[in-house]
Amino acid sequence: MEFTHRLKRPVSVVLAIFIMLLGLQTSVVRAAMISTESEIQSAQHQYDRDQLLQLTQSDEARDILLSMGVAPEDVEDRVNNMTSEELAEFNQQIDEMPAGAGVLGLVVLIFVILIVLDLLGTTNIFPVIKPIN
Repeated sequence: MEFTHRLKRPVSVVLAIFIMLLGLQTSVVRAAMISTESEIQSAQHQYDRDQLLQLTQSDEARDILLSMGVAPEDVEDRVNNMTSEELAEFNQQIDEMPAGAGVLGLVVLIFVILIVLDLLGTTNIFPVIKPIN
């Protein structure tokens, strides 16, 4: 009996510490409901980005971009930084292009996007283009 009275205090302190640590751990972890719409938008964004990256990684597109002085890494970074709306619009324009004009149209479209980004001041690929104030 005396043995159990001596163990009560240390055991209660250890249990109190464990309960406090468990309480701290549960306050850090939070979960939220994810709507189906947001998950579909996220998947569509990833799909659009992957399709555009796949098109720009063809040898013909890469050669054309290099002849214009645009590094393939810059194109990949730009595509990764595009918003969902920009990617959807870009892929819609690609889908509407005739079958034979895909690569040239793609390169021209990328070139136009790079010029617009330079005009907005977000990039500085073409030193001739001055950003709009």
